[in-house]
Amino acid sequence: MLKVSLILTSLLWFSRPAPVADVVPNNFCDTENFCWQGGEEVTYTLYYQLEFIWIPAGRATFKVDDLGDRYHITVVGKTISAFEWFYEVNDYYESVIDKKTLLPISFSRDIQEGKYQWWDKFNFDQENNKVHATKGWPDKPSKEYTEELSTCMHDLISIVYNVRNLDFNQYHSGDQFGVKVFVEEEYPLQVEIAEKDVVTKIYKMGKHKTNIIRPQMVSGHFFDDDTRMDVYLSADRNHLPLMIESPVSVGKVKAVLTDYKGLKYPLASAE
Repeated sequence: MLKVSLILTSLLWFSRPAPVADVVPNNFCDTENFCWQGGEEVTYTLYYQLEFIWIPAGRATFKVDDLGDRYHITVVGKTISAFEWFYEVNDYYESVIDKKTLLPISFSRDIQEGKYQWWDKFNFDQENNKVHATKGWPDKPSKEYTEELSTCMHDLISIVYNVRNLDFNQYHSGDQFGVKVFVEEEYPLQVEIAEKDVVTKIYKMGKHKTNIIRPQMVSGHFFDDDTRMDVYLSADRNHLPLMIESPVSVGKVKAVLTDYKGLKYPLASAE
């Protein structure tokens, strides 16, 4: 079974503590947004590698709406029609983020993957370090719960857009920084600055200078121990994810930027 949603949300990663010293804390408590804006909309084609063949399996679209004092960000992921006979995915994620702090106010997701369906919603009380959550299924009663949080907690989407504002001039290749995210429980994340200013050929988009970051994935059914996902961010002022690659238990998965509009700056090319 192909887990298309492994890459649907591009930078939405989990991690375990890595056996590497010198992890620099970065809680992204009050992030200045200098690289994206309301109106940005980007689409990725999702591929699965089976032996030597890359199979287009789905698409994911990220859209940012400016609501005045907050941003509303949605992620919609779907399998392409030719792949639905194998495993159909219709996933919807959304996050409402405070424009001043870039901390999440709420996060929700509606997951439909094959015969598996569920939804949940998280309302963040950043001032009191709590989250009020509801989880539901189509065939049983919903579950409500409240969790205590550490300060400056992020959701799966808000952390993506916060990390895009990372100042790469403060880091060297090999450095790591730590962040944290809440998804039913609190996860510490460790991310490595793998390489900086690398010219990378992006499928159908030509060559671009990129900064490569490596979030560590949680081991389990799809990922082996100490698996890392390679995220290629444009080394221009957008810090836009251009490509994401990761091995899974069988083969590899990859997301490639195929369409974009509303960027804050023109996307720079290395050609």
